[in-house]
Amino acid sequence: MARFGKYTSWICVLAALVLLEFVGLVGALAWIGGREAEPADLSVPVQEEPPDMPAWLAPASGASDAPAPPPQAGEKERPAGELTAAEILGGSQIIAHGMGSVDGEAILNCLEGFQEQYEKGVRVFEVDLRLTADQQVVLRHDWRAGWQEGISETAVPTLEEFLDKPLLGKYTPLSFRNLLELMEDYPDICVVTDSKFTDAEIVRLQFEAMVRDARELGLSYLLDRVAVQVYDPLMFKVVDSVHHFRHYIYTLYVEGFGRTEASFRERALFCAQNGIQGITMWDTWWDGAFAPIAARCGVKVYTHTVNDPQQASALLESGVAAVYTDELTPAALDPEAPQETAQENTDTPPEGGESGEASPEEKGDSEHGAD
Repeated sequence: MARFGKYTSWICVLAALVLLEFVGLVGALAWIGGREAEPADLSVPVQEEPPDMPAWLAPASGASDAPAPPPQAGEKERPAGELTAAEILGGSQIIAHGMGSVDGEAILNCLEGFQEQYEKGVRVFEVDLRLTADQQVVLRHDWRAGWQEGISETAVPTLEEFLDKPLLGKYTPLSFRNLLELMEDYPDICVVTDSKFTDAEIVRLQFEAMVRDARELGLSYLLDRVAVQVYDPLMFKVVDSVHHFRHYIYTLYVEGFGRTEASFRERALFCAQNGIQGITMWDTWWDGAFAPIAARCGVKVYTHTVNDPQQASALLESGVAAVYTDELTPAALDPEAPQETAQENTDTPPEGGESGEASPEEKGDSEHGAD
């Protein structure tokens, strides 16, 4: 120990310093603990209510007392046993063109035409569809002048204006909503659409408006009694993207076709592959040789526009499933029933050259009013 004697005093000093630092640390910790244990300063005002709510977020004065808005119409139940478009079409040989004629006037798409043809036993009605100026769907073949006062190709009406003006001064015009209400009242009918346009944007506007009408009325189930005519593969895709209809008909008056078995088979196979149940063509384009091809593909063929009962009967016997007509009724196809005088077709098929293809003018026009 003698050799460390000279350091003894320094060791004692260092030990004393360490002891002082330890005591100071303990005191500091005790002071902090005491501060945390003290109660909060009650002199600081406590904010008991939130700041004022922004005006745009605050409910309107008296809103809690206002009546709730009426609920949107709920979907109505489908009547038990109601038939689909395919089933009604399967039992019909007559399709009333433009809702059927009335008083010798064709393609008016009016209430009176429907009533007259229904009373005569017709159950399938082709309807022509147009968009009004406010993009609502109505039943109208075209906007020709003379049918409704003040309405023409250059003066397309709003829905209200259209419904307010009688056709030819005495017949009742119909909107698509009116048509749905008729279908609800007459559960044994089906409708075939002729929407005229192939432009994708217009097609989408038309069918979105139609589906919206059905939903707002709570009658979406009635769309299963609508057979949609499509005029080319693109239109089929556009319509089916808006709503998947259960029944489609590929109608050829826009595209035309080569009138050969090969060209017919091509379209029939397209239908079979895409769930399209029917093909419609001009009566002069039909060939009985197409019948077995249609049968193998599970496709039915319809022809337009036929107003002669003998011609209609011959087409039906050769394999056509039904004919579009202005005047004919089921009784007209009964050999024992008295025959009415045949009237000239209101529509004339395009020349189309030897191949039967649609003319260049028809192919280039996105609007088609031939049928």
